[in-house]
Amino acid sequence: MTEASPTVQPLTEHVSDWRAENVCVDFDRRLVTNVVLSGGSSRNGHRYSEEALRQAAPLYARKPVFLDHAPQPARPFDRSTRDLVGSVLNPRFEDGRLRGDIQVLDTEAGRTFLALIDANHPAVGMSHVVLAQRGGDPQLVERIHDVVSVDAVVFPATTSSFRETTSTDPPASWEALVEQYDAAMSELSQVRQQLAEAVAERDQLREQHRHTMLRDQIDRELHAAGLPEFAVTPAFREQLEQFDDAAARQRLIAERAELARRCRPNQPASQPRGDSAPTSDEVFLRVLRGRV
Repeated sequence: MTEASPTVQPLTEHVSDWRAENVCVDFDRRLVTNVVLSGGSSRNGHRYSEEALRQAAPLYARKPVFLDHAPQPARPFDRSTRDLVGSVLNPRFEDGRLRGDIQVLDTEAGRTFLALIDANHPAVGMSHVVLAQRGGDPQLVERIHDVVSVDAVVFPATTSSFRETTSTDPPASWEALVEQYDAAMSELSQVRQQLAEAVAERDQLREQHRHTMLRDQIDRELHAAGLPEFAVTPAFREQLEQFDDAAARQRLIAERAELARRCRPNQPASQPRGDSAPTSDEVFLRVLRGRV
């Protein structure tokens, strides 16, 4: 009797120990460390040999991480860049499992992923898509030939959160799953709204910071040019602030300096006292018109 030859086929695996108790999230570096990429068994009923996991570790390096699986399971490579969360870094075999870190992009998908991990919602988990080889025992994965992607999904056939659990509770009813799904979608909507508000606030702060830095730079440029005080009017400052190009500002300052130089001999030695002092704009205009 001829022994059946091993087959290689795509597997969308919801691994039961995707999450580790010591998962760490560095929000400043946008880095999630110590994520369990694969363990010895899955809720799909497959087992992974230790040798298969050891050999597969390098295959996870730089593999993409997405939100949700591909719309068409038969075409796992057809993915949208809008769903790209980041990539896997530093995959390694430790304590019988494959672990790795996830470098998260500053995209909407990346921000949603970080928010979901931070919330540790029980309806969200991780899954991977691999090309695997099974031999005589159809439940035993003898080798992982390639890794297509790692995906964050709702209701994976895994443990109850991003971190491991040893719970042996029976599976929830369909009604309970629907209720959890509705709650998860509501929470996700709130998270996205909060993210949108945070992005708007960040952009406003960036613009304020940019404007402050620009004004400081203009102050330095005016000081270096040695313009007299009467020539540096509020209107002239506003004009300079319209230009991010330093060369354009330098041309305006040079023109202003030349006008100030020509007008300087006409400046009076003293001003008569009055009820109100003229503004710097008025002084400069009078100097230009020769009416002082």
